[in-house]
Amino acid sequence: MISFLIKRIMLLFLTFYISSAFSETQLNPKTQSYLENKKVFINENEKIGYALGVSLGNYVNQSFEKQKQLGIQLDKYSLLSGIEDAISNNLKLSNQEISEILEKLETKLKNATKSQIEKNEKENLIQGQLYMKKFSQIKGAHKTQSGLMYIIDNPGRGEEITEDTEITVHYKGFLVNGVEFDNSYSRGKPVVFVLKDVILGWQEGLKYIKKGGRIKLVIPPSLGYGNSRLNGIPGNSTLVFDIELIDVKNN
Repeated sequence: MISFLIKRIMLLFLTFYISSAFSETQLNPKTQSYLENKKVFINENEKIGYALGVSLGNYVNQSFEKQKQLGIQLDKYSLLSGIEDAISNNLKLSNQEISEILEKLETKLKNATKSQIEKNEKENLIQGQLYMKKFSQIKGAHKTQSGLMYIIDNPGRGEEITEDTEITVHYKGFLVNGVEFDNSYSRGKPVVFVLKDVILGWQEGLKYIKKGGRIKLVIPPSLGYGNSRLNGIPGNSTLVFDIELIDVKNN
């Protein structure tokens, strides 16, 4: 079975093939016709084919840019030669050699991806620390022994919250660069959960307010998702939440 990374390599082949088809001086008649009449399509099927081609091309270009960022450089003409030889069934390498080469390339891609992830995680830690340093200078900001930072906009009123409390909240979640990764308001309804079932930063921070309260939490990776990557959150991210505590139920 071809691995995911090898499939990505195959998409790169298509990128070079497509770009080459439009860059060579000698074009087949139909390609030349499309270049001369870019907005003319004979029927709906041609429009559909063109739209799908553009969609695929955009995806492949994005994948290619990601590979370049990893430092993986592939030779355009060797790629085109390989495609041509495969189509004509005139291979210059044995199937065994090709398999071994692709396995080495897959390993190289994995190692490059791992190195890039580690670099990004270190940078995320640095950016998080810088953000928290600036946040600490805001009036009303607090920092706890665990490293959690918060500002209470409204303390609320009512019962104390414990780990077993069922709470209903609306919230927005951001990375320190301002990118929003979650928003219950945009989904149109609040979220209900038991406090002990969420990340440590929420477990600690929400105990500082009561029903009707509002709080901003700045959560370091150790109280969030650590170096895990999920739902648009990179590893070692410091998280910023604006939370509105709508309801509290203690059994």
